Amino acid sequence: MKEGNKLAGGNPSRGRVENDFYATHPDSVKALLEREKIIYPALEPACGEGHIAKLLTGGQVIATDLIQRGYGGAPFNFLTDDFDNSVKYPTVITNPPFNLFTEFLEKALEVATHKVILFGKLQALEGQKRASFIEKTPLRTVYVFKKRQQPLRDGKEVDDNGKKLSSTMAFAWFVWEKGYTGKPTIEWI
Repeated sequence: MKEGNKLAGGNPSRGRVENDFYATHPDSVKALLEREKIIYPALEPACGEGHIAKLLTGGQVIATDLIQRGYGGAPFNFLTDDFDNSVKYPTVITNPPFNLFTEFLEKALEVATHKVILFGKLQALEGQKRASFIEKTPLRTVYVFKKRQQPLRDGKEVDDNGKKLSSTMAFAWFVWEKGYTGKPTIEWI
């Protein structure tokens, strides 16, 4: 079991972070914002400590999370809580827990009026069930990072000993656009 985790990019000696809190590094967000226009108001439904939301400076950002970490509004379960149907979110942008990637995508496609942008492992494209679902969605662009990105483990860049964390996993930004009917493109950033 431990060897399998290593091959998948995990580090079994460290274990999983509670509630899968692997925040998006600001450099990863900035790389996206150089390429994608965010249409506001934007919804960030897994905001954590605001690592994505704080960099969205072009308009109103509604930041929520299931777990209160000192940023965003009151705790809100994006997957189960009801949304005010009168409020429109042109863009939903987030880094969902990887084990809930498909569920976040499904809900975001329901909620967003224009664009859904998710940060995640490149392997989100794998798996028969997930791949079959994604094939039927308006996935427009996958921005694959040339350099390994380091999600912030429990929101931090360093471990408890002050050692800078590193990752062996490949990450990407996935962009869906409502009404898009072409094949997805891959771009390297």
